[in-house]
Amino acid sequence: MKRNYNILTIALIAFACNAGKADHSSKKNAQQQVNKTDTTRLVNFPKTHIYIKLPNGYQWSDAATGFYRDADGGIIKYDEFKTMRYAAQMPVEETGNTLVNQKAVTISGYSGIIKTYENGSTGKKLILSFGDNTFMDFIEASYFTNSTAAEEEILKALQTIKKIN
Repeated sequence: MKRNYNILTIALIAFACNAGKADHSSKKNAQQQVNKTDTTRLVNFPKTHIYIKLPNGYQWSDAATGFYRDADGGIIKYDEFKTMRYAAQMPVEETGNTLVNQKAVTISGYSGIIKTYENGSTGKKLILSFGDNTFMDFIEASYFTNSTAAEEEILKALQTIKKIN
């Protein structure tokens, strides 16, 4: 009886080890798949499943909790607060700024919308939301310049986003 118990225990341990390897392997395959489908360099929003090709000059900043560009004060960040509120089926507040444009997009195969807001007289805020009936992710970008070039490169970057499960 004790021998059968030991054999069963060893079999369960071996199964658990192989399952862990399979899980690790599938995550690695998903990462490789991103690299194969995108020849450009994608950067991960830390602690998320979201990847983006950043415009030139953006680097991660813990202080901004997002990718920051010193030249125009630009910030591109994953909006964890709105994502959590949506998951909890709570209202996701809109910004108090003036909505000037909105555009339907497809992000990583999911329907989405990019809303553009004026943020005072010198800045803009872009809010991307995308998902399906099981999730919704929010990315927020803001910058403090009236440069249409800055807006265009951020809009382009938002459309490079990939969601990896």
